[in-house]
Amino acid sequence: QKMPELLAELGESARNYQISATQIGQMCSRVSLGKKVDVLIAELKAAGVMSPKLGSLAEVSRAGSPLYELNPSLFTKRARK
Repeated sequence: QKMPELLAELGESARNYQISATQIGQMCSRVSLGKKVDVLIAELKAAGVMSPKLGSLAEVSRAGSPLYELNPSLFTKRARK
């Protein structure tokens, strides 16, 4: 029941299908999964929901945490730009 809620928040909060690990942690806290952030990120990557964003170090530095790209084919509502 918590996973669908988390996935909905991921889709709504992403910008151009990109989201930071910090944002994911905040969402996990809101749906009572706060202590399992690292495990959830690994599971979401393994399930194909998201993948690490390969890009410039400056972009990751600005975000302050690792960046991930959501799989756009899994989200019916388009992510914000």
